[in-house]
Order: sequence, then structure tokens, then C-alpha cells
Amino acid sequence: MATAPARTRWTADDRREAIVQAAIEEFAASGFAGATTAAIARRAGISQPYVFRFFPTKKDLALAALELATDRLLADWERAVPRDGEGVLGTLGRTYVETIPTRRTELMLRLRAHAESGDPDIAAALRAKFVRVYRYVTAALVREGHAQADAEAEAARFYARGLLIDAALTIGLESALEPSEWASICPCPDIARIEDLHGA
Repeated sequence: MATAPARTRWTADDRREAIVQAAIEEFAASGFAGATTAAIARRAGISQPYVFRFFPTKKDLALAALELATDRLLADWERAVPRDGEGVLGTLGRTYVETIPTRRTELMLRLRAHAESGDPDIAAALRAKFVRVYRYVTAALVREGHAQADAEAEAARFYARGLLIDAALTIGLESALEPSEWASICPCPDIARIEDLHGA
């Protein structure tokens, strides 16, 4: 008689990450004000009281969601492999654009957070994200041989371009531009298209 396969036991860290992932999806869809812990619990497939065992308030969940999204961005960059002749900014920019189709909820989460940054805790989380990303890029440029001041200036321009790409993709800007114009905004223009972003 065949035995049933053993069920995988989830650790507390697994359950916590599943809740935060559900929160990312719910906040991306409904915004921080519109999302509810009940909806997040349904997405995670658990009870609402169980959510509160890990996160006493919805605000705690929102901050954890923003932190996890930033962790994932930096982890993607840590795993990135440069192509022949590609500088560090080329590698980071290409990797970011290539991962957007699988990170679209995190993109929408970031944009929702900026829209709701009148909340001081959300604003503080966004500041922390900016500092982490800015310093990561700056350090990568210094390791590549750039002077500190030049690296900081390049990192600022890189971050600004990333925000432009985020905003452009959410409104389908590439459909209103000539290919050469879109390529001047976005690296890998054939990868980062609104159809990919929305899973079409």
C-alpha cells in the first residue's frame, strides 16, 4: 500500500514571508489605505488572527512589505552577471528591467507608497529604501574605480532614471514614443514593455 507523501512543514519564517508576499500583492492592488488585513489573510490562505501573531498592525505589514521588496531588488543585483563589455550601471539597469515582469506587484507597491508618503512611517520606509539602493550603487561604482564624488553623482542619476522607468512603464509610455526615443529612456527596450508588465 502506497503511503501519502509527507507534507512539507512550514517554518515561522516561511509563514511570515507568505504573509508579507500576500501583503505586497494586496497593497499593490488596493493601496495602503484600501487594503485590509482580512484580504491579506485570504491571499495568504490563513486566518486573520494568525496574521496578527506576526504583525500587530496593518502598518507593520506595510513596512515589512516595503522592506522585502527592497531586499529582493538588492538580491537580484547581487546575483547579476555582467555581459561582455558591460559596466556596473549597465548590469544593474539591465537586471532591473529584465526582472520587472516578475516583480510588477513590487513596482506597483513602490508607486503606491510614494503616493501615500504623507504618512510619516511610509515616508521613513521610502527614505530607508532610497539610502540602501543609493549606497549600494555608489559602492558598486567605487569598486569599479570611480572616485567617491563621481560615484555619488552617477548613483543619483541612475536612481532618477529608475524612477522615470517605473512611471513610464505603468502608463505604457513606450506606446507613445518612437523606438529610438523609448530606447533613450529604458535599457533593454524590447524586454521592458507594458504588455510584459501586465502579464499579457
